[in-house]
Amino acid sequence: MADYSALNDPMMAEILESFLVETREILEKLDVDLMELENRPDDKDLLNEIFRSFHTIKGTSGFLGLVKLQKVTHRCEDLLNKLRKGEITLNEDIMDAILLAYDTIKALVDVIEANKNEDYDTAEVVEKLSNLIEALNAGAGSAPTEEKPEAEKQEQPESKEEPTQQKEEKETQAETPTPTEEVKEETAKEIEPQVEEKKEEKPRQIESKEPEKKKEPKKEEPKKAQPATAAAKKTDTTIRVEVERLDDLLNIVQELVLGRNRLLQVNNTVLQEMEGSEISQALAEATQQIDLMTTELQLAVMKTRMVKIGKVFNRFPRVIRDLSKMTGKKVRLEIFGEETELDKTLIEEINDPLVHMVRNSVDHGIEPPEEREKLGKDPTGTITLSAEQEGNNIIIAIEDDGRGIDPEKIKAKAIEKGIVTPEKAAEMNRNDILNLIFAPGFSTAQKVSNVSGRGVGMDVVKTNVTKLRGIINIETEPGKGSKFIIKLPITLAIIQGLLVKIDTEIVVIPLNTVIEVVRVNRDDIYSIGQSEVINLREMVIPLVDLKDSLYRRGETEKRDWHYIVIVGIAEKRFGLKVDKLLGQEEIVIKSLGKYLGNIKGIAGSTIMGDGTVVMIADIADIVTQIEDEKNGKKN
Repeated sequence: MADYSALNDPMMAEILESFLVETREILEKLDVDLMELENRPDDKDLLNEIFRSFHTIKGTSGFLGLVKLQKVTHRCEDLLNKLRKGEITLNEDIMDAILLAYDTIKALVDVIEANKNEDYDTAEVVEKLSNLIEALNAGAGSAPTEEKPEAEKQEQPESKEEPTQQKEEKETQAETPTPTEEVKEETAKEIEPQVEEKKEEKPRQIESKEPEKKKEPKKEEPKKAQPATAAAKKTDTTIRVEVERLDDLLNIVQELVLGRNRLLQVNNTVLQEMEGSEISQALAEATQQIDLMTTELQLAVMKTRMVKIGKVFNRFPRVIRDLSKMTGKKVRLEIFGEETELDKTLIEEINDPLVHMVRNSVDHGIEPPEEREKLGKDPTGTITLSAEQEGNNIIIAIEDDGRGIDPEKIKAKAIEKGIVTPEKAAEMNRNDILNLIFAPGFSTAQKVSNVSGRGVGMDVVKTNVTKLRGIINIETEPGKGSKFIIKLPITLAIIQGLLVKIDTEIVVIPLNTVIEVVRVNRDDIYSIGQSEVINLREMVIPLVDLKDSLYRRGETEKRDWHYIVIVGIAEKRFGLKVDKLLGQEEIVIKSLGKYLGNIKGIAGSTIMGDGTVVMIADIADIVTQIEDEKNGKKN
């Protein structure tokens, strides 16, 4: 029975944490590299890179006594070693086996982190890998290549792989006899891979044995040390910092932003009262400098929390591969804008919505190859994932060239499932009908499968995007494809807000939810049932009176003109009636605290430059309240 006492030893906690962090980084890179390998099976550099990744995990897991992890990675090395030497050619079975091993390693790492042991069954996976290697060895023995007789002179013919791996382990152990914490991190990554690079040169030099023997002693240690030193220098330029520390730093910057806003307000007052005086000029210069430096500091702190969205996008080549096999469809994935950055708090939240939308694109959007050929399309469907920054927002798009969405089919299915009544469906416009796909329980699948059909996928998308104060738009054309566009704020901490006046109160509407502001005549406001609406460019927009929703006051005076702020939350669009527009300002969201708790329709508060505390409207909550009231639910 394996001894996992080292994993529970407090003295080893830092080493274990370092191992888990580095292994996850390696696994993230492997996820991308393995998908690339399927597209470029003859790329020797890529093969060597993948081999070194598995070898590094094996080396460090051996140091920590992780027997199961070591066995799985060792078997992967056996397969990859054959590929590197050209003894076998990559095919679907081999790729599936490597990916199965990869998934097992990932699951094992999760168990190690959670339970400090390897309580996970790997026997079946190791057996599958071993059987595949044996079958490949048998196949290789019956069909030798031109290089194999020479290779056999250097290694035993019947079990070439085992001695090779044993030699590699011995060389690795010789390189790192007593690893310290630092040596484990640097040596396992740098020196071990170079042992493998040294060995891989043998098959390439096979044509002349004598030079090969002469070349081996010429490979001196100083040559190995150079890249390791260079890598160490690169490592020194980065440092890992706990997210909590960044949060603390961000909180300080938030307070500084509030102080800056207060200073700007004081400066404006002084300029009005003491215009032209020496003190007002000095204060103006100091205020301008502090404003500039605060903005720079804020941007610098925000950047430390930013993560490239490629961290999420890079998971999807594997998702597409698995879905293609499950559905029997041919799908090509194209990714653009993976360098676009998003706040760390948002990056994981957006993963689930994207997974559901990509799965829907494959299952419902992309047609089977034979159907696409009949329609004159490329048998291989294309799904495009893209991201770009637009001001203080990030725009994420998921597009496919499949069958598109037919509004009439959506309407019929919604009526069949009882989501809407036939009368209500008749009144709905095209956008409203398309947005029915986000309704809980809605699905157009004929039967439930492992991919879709339960009617929860797009509902999850709506829930998560609403939670992130985002907006969803659908663009589709039957027979040509669909495009889902998600608009999210880059960060949720310091935001741009639209200040509006409602009666005597000032309220902040988060600018990322604002689509546009319109001024409409009282005669252009219509009533449908008990709800007010406006017709904006042939789209019916329901109106919400913030005065009534937030303060329960109702309209105090009749106006000829109204300012309407058009807002979007997920797939819904509403118009907010306000009395006056005051302008745009950068604000810091502050919690209302335990005493006030959660107040319906209020997301938090902020402190203005003159010290006034104003409320920030929770648009998602207001919209939900309106929907509940329409449906007869009690708040």
